[in-house]
Amino acid sequence: MTEQQELPPVLDGFDLSDQSRFGDGFPHHVFTRLRKQAPVFFHPPGTTADGEGFWVLSRYADIRAAAADPAFSSQGGGGRAGGGTHIDDLAPGVHAGTMLNMMDDPRHQALRDLVSPSVDGETVASLEPELRAVAANLVAGAVADGRGDLMVDIAGPFAIRTALLVLGVPRRDWPALHAWADVSMGFDDREVGEDTERSQMSRLALYQYGSGALKALAAEPGPGLLSLVATGELPEGERPLSSYEREVFFNLILGAGSEPPRNAIAHGLLALAEHPDQWKALREDRSLIPGAVEEMLRWSSPTPYNRRTATRDVEVGGMQIRAGQKVTFWWASANRDEEVFADPHTFDIRREHNPHLAFGFGTHGCMGERLGRLELRLVLEALLDRVGELSTAGPVRWASSNKHTVILRLPVTYGALTPVEAPELPEQPPPTIPADPGQYAISRMLPFNPFDPEFREDPYPIYRRIAENGPVMRTPGGMVVVMGHREASDALRDPLVGWGDGQSVAEHFGRDAEGRPVRQFIFMDPPDHTRLRSLVSGAFTARVVERLRPRAVELADRLVASAGSSFDLMDAIAHPLPALLLGDLMGVPEENMDRFRGWSAAIGRGLDPDFALTRAQVAQRQGAREQFNQYFTELAAQRRAEPADDLVSKLVAAEQEGDRLTETELVTTCTLLVSAGYALTVHLIGNGMLALLREPGQLAWLRANPGQIGAAVEELIRYDAPAQVISRTALSDTVIGDTPIRQGESMLLVLGAANRDPAVYDEPDRLDLARRAPVRHLGFGHGIHFCLGAPLARLAVQVVIGRLAELDLTIADPGPRHTEGMVIRGLASLPVVAR
Repeated sequence: MTEQQELPPVLDGFDLSDQSRFGDGFPHHVFTRLRKQAPVFFHPPGTTADGEGFWVLSRYADIRAAAADPAFSSQGGGGRAGGGTHIDDLAPGVHAGTMLNMMDDPRHQALRDLVSPSVDGETVASLEPELRAVAANLVAGAVADGRGDLMVDIAGPFAIRTALLVLGVPRRDWPALHAWADVSMGFDDREVGEDTERSQMSRLALYQYGSGALKALAAEPGPGLLSLVATGELPEGERPLSSYEREVFFNLILGAGSEPPRNAIAHGLLALAEHPDQWKALREDRSLIPGAVEEMLRWSSPTPYNRRTATRDVEVGGMQIRAGQKVTFWWASANRDEEVFADPHTFDIRREHNPHLAFGFGTHGCMGERLGRLELRLVLEALLDRVGELSTAGPVRWASSNKHTVILRLPVTYGALTPVEAPELPEQPPPTIPADPGQYAISRMLPFNPFDPEFREDPYPIYRRIAENGPVMRTPGGMVVVMGHREASDALRDPLVGWGDGQSVAEHFGRDAEGRPVRQFIFMDPPDHTRLRSLVSGAFTARVVERLRPRAVELADRLVASAGSSFDLMDAIAHPLPALLLGDLMGVPEENMDRFRGWSAAIGRGLDPDFALTRAQVAQRQGAREQFNQYFTELAAQRRAEPADDLVSKLVAAEQEGDRLTETELVTTCTLLVSAGYALTVHLIGNGMLALLREPGQLAWLRANPGQIGAAVEELIRYDAPAQVISRTALSDTVIGDTPIRQGESMLLVLGAANRDPAVYDEPDRLDLARRAPVRHLGFGHGIHFCLGAPLARLAVQVVIGRLAELDLTIADPGPRHTEGMVIRGLASLPVVAR
């Protein structure tokens, strides 16, 4: 697509969803035009990862009114599963609805009341002496040579250290945390403008640090915001804070508490450097400082926009916004509105009327605005004490971000310096944590590094080395990791092990008509899991699935015949066959399956924890779920009018029996069956064929013994199953193997390691299709959550691998390429040649 084709003329080719377009700072010229011509405007999808458009509010009056209207949710709603404050949906239960800035009242207000003492007037006043000393020391060191970088030397370090002080973090940990926090810009890498492995690792390291600090503070409270979070409780009647809600607070406060002030300081000082008369006036009259702080805030608008979701149909500025649509409030535009501010594009520290919205407005107005104003004042005073002339010394470098107005580099010169002695700071104790965020995060959370290319290529030797320390272990971060077959089996069968509140993984699949989250049944514990699973289990019995065998054979023959002599086995066969079989079972027309493949791939990759995903991947997962849910909502309506012999019709019939199945449960169950069943079967085919092509002796044995295909497939699944890990939570105190597990502890069951446990299998790393006395593998899980679609997956794999085994295939250049998923191990491509 081109911008000229897709974007309306009022944007003049400027896509507001394209991060790269913001590399020269905020586009005030675009919003000046929008305020005049289209103040309430629906922006087309542009470059959004989830392929959705969004409303743009650019006028002060409209934004202020909408920000005060509870119809606009910070969490989600209006039939939308995801939500949050970014243009692209973030996952509810992971971000939206869990982080304070992505909650709605009354829970938002209850949590805000709990933590607000950490930034109230009295607390901020008590912090001023120490913050003044920090600012003075930073400025004294930065200006000593007469030149430097205002962002790198002053604004960034001061904002981060302020946030760490408010949180109550020991000084010995400041250097590492400062370095990690400096990498990420919200959900993106500050230097790159998109999420990278570096920024993911930094966020994860901060999360791991905060989680450990919370545990320590819960046992022994101390000063600071983090201690309040660790020990505080919500009022009676509110659902108690989950451990995950407490844990995400560290990242939220360090990010949201440091990002806006660092950018307001840098951008505001840039304005003063570009307006020497204003700097001179401040030097001569310190009474102008309060007005200068307000103008710096208006001018910088460090958070350019916040996204909301309409929970009902509502009219704004004469335009009808529908329930579930995304709405963006562009504070940076409101702060340059000609109807409110005289000469809005003029920087004027003497501005008399300055009701800016730099801290937002309404119930989500910035909780730390007192602290933010103090930070700007202290840096400004420290510079005014020492610097007579402030000038830019080179081009300003901006970050590619539409969510934050970020300066990366701001070279300046300092003239007419006045030497002022800086106060002494407490001595910096030796650090106790490593500087590398990936090393810190992975070592605390997991005993292996899922991002390591060596691990992705072959994790099994690494599993073996880890398991030598025992079948059950605890990481420094407190996660229980289960490597042994017997122990993993016991955990999967244990009624005291399950999902619990599941907020960290599972509340992002759908919402009912009242906006309550509805999980898919694989993320539920009994009795809800039992009720929903029983409604669909009849469609996946071995007898029912066996009726699909002729159709599977027909599809396999068709796909092999059309593949040619040189093809990618994943694209040509592994992906389409399970999609088409599932379509037959569900009653989905074949022409829709290409769309299903893309949606399913996005959801399959999205099974990984969010720290292992880019922001775009999270958005794509959320968009795919929304599209799946919408598709099945429409298909269910058709089946109510005209029932057919398919699973959707059976689920509709169950829904109509009363309380057994709600509309949202029906839709999310259909989405689960297609997306999860598809991903698992695709990679069973790919992994199995790769194993056979690398072991020609085993492939020859299978050709000679085609009647043993059933047992052969079980060995292939054991040898390299797609489902590598499963997370669980101890619902009560229990024992796994010989290890006591405490209620609430997180568990990671490494099924890939269990399937090669030498205590259970002879020569477990050897592929042996004729393996005697087979032990039940865990490739489909175990216990009440044993994979419902296992019969269908087995059928598809038996048919496809049996058919492909007849061909004389060899692996072609450039060879197989694995996917990057942590939960699902599979192949992105497997090029082959048929001789």
